Amino acid sequence: MEDLLSGLHARFIQIDAKEHDRVTSQISHFPHVLATSLMKQAASYAQIHELTRNFAAGGFRDMTRIAESEPGMWTAILLSNPDSILERITDFKERLDAIASAIDSKDEEAIWEFFDQGRTYRQEMEIHKRGGVDSFYDIFVDVPDEEDVILHILELLRGTSLVNVHINEENREDIHGILQISFKNAQDLEKAKKVITENTDYKVVVK
Repeated sequence: MEDLLSGLHARFIQIDAKEHDRVTSQISHFPHVLATSLMKQAASYAQIHELTRNFAAGGFRDMTRIAESEPGMWTAILLSNPDSILERITDFKERLDAIASAIDSKDEEAIWEFFDQGRTYRQEMEIHKRGGVDSFYDIFVDVPDEEDVILHILELLRGTSLVNVHINEENREDIHGILQISFKNAQDLEKAKKVITENTDYKVVVK
């Protein structure tokens, strides 16, 4: 695989499969659950407070962008990594309970630390450094379980700034495997989408 991807300027990272599931559940899978939950909450709230739709912008827009992702693909992803995702959901509930308690008791110091720690941790993450995974642009390709399908797609993408390839496997016969491909810039992402769409009949979704 490394020989094939060497012409794509890809970055290689070896990681244990279970650890990969744990990491992606936190920085990829759970955020989709959270973004969609925020949208469902806002939609319900807007039925009573109609101006909610008009004032939704800025931070809300940025936090919920990925809620527009294709439902079938993310259904398959969640079902392929349930234990890690459920663990993240439980952990998040506990964190919400903690900040709710601080607000209820008017604990100014705890509330300040809540925001300060979040800001500090984000500033320390790779998204503020060149080459950070979160600065990449992702597409998801719904591919069938057939020999050489992935190799064919990678051949089509030679010359692009491909930096990461991940296969989300699902054992159910009615759901195809999902190929997640990351690029350094939006131009190569659009080029990849065009090339794959023109040369295959696979469904391509931009994250």
